Amino acid sequence: MHRHLFALAVLAMAGPSLAHADPATAPQTVAAAPPAEPAAPADAEQANPGALRDPWEKVNRKVFAFNTAVDSAVLEPVAKGYRAVTPKFARTGVSNLLSNLRAPATVANALLQGEGKRASVTAARFGVNSTVGVVGLFDVADAMGLDQHQEDFGQTLGVWGVKPGIYLMLPFLGPSTARDLVGDVVDNAFHPLTYANGEDAPAVRGGLAALSVVSARESAIETIDDLRANSPDPYVTIRSVYGQSRESAIRNGRQNVEDLPDFGGPP
Repeated sequence: MHRHLFALAVLAMAGPSLAHADPATAPQTVAAAPPAEPAAPADAEQANPGALRDPWEKVNRKVFAFNTAVDSAVLEPVAKGYRAVTPKFARTGVSNLLSNLRAPATVANALLQGEGKRASVTAARFGVNSTVGVVGLFDVADAMGLDQHQEDFGQTLGVWGVKPGIYLMLPFLGPSTARDLVGDVVDNAFHPLTYANGEDAPAVRGGLAALSVVSARESAIETIDDLRANSPDPYVTIRSVYGQSRESAIRNGRQNVEDLPDFGGPP
């Protein structure tokens, strides 16, 4: 869920989102896209792994316009207010906490992808930050040399050879694909608060979801301003960079699909 909340999805244009790609492998800038890019043909995924098929482009563009209006009317003002009244160290702590809560999903997916080292490092990070780092508010593990990784089940399906399917622009949630949408459902099962009990549990989950949106949108203020000012067609830019970011995340920096572990196809 975290990646496809609208603010997180937009942030994915510039690289690791809260969504997904490691800093070393993700696109580092938002490049302006040509004014009109035709929808990728069915075989484009093989010719250009980052290309996404967009047969529902007309509908997707309407949803994108709706999301943009919601962002301008609600998310952007709230994010700027959050930045204005919240000290940077506190905003960093919130971001650290939200990232720490995603660690169990990363551990599970790294194991499913055959990335044992990433799984062990992330598990160690989760243990250190959840204790010494006060439930993740402080990234103590980073100072210990434990690098942060983010893996999700959409990436896992990609490693197993599942194609992204059609491109989707979801109301409120932002860009996705058929594969990533399925991945989000599975990843929710690994969130530490999914199975929390008590009458306050729903309120806590809802509050964290809202906080993750505001936190992500605040960190993306400059990126989105730049997109609006410099991209001839923001819709195409988002679709293009989203596809590239996801492909880069799946490969973990590898240049060839053949370099990925052989799992014998989807289970």
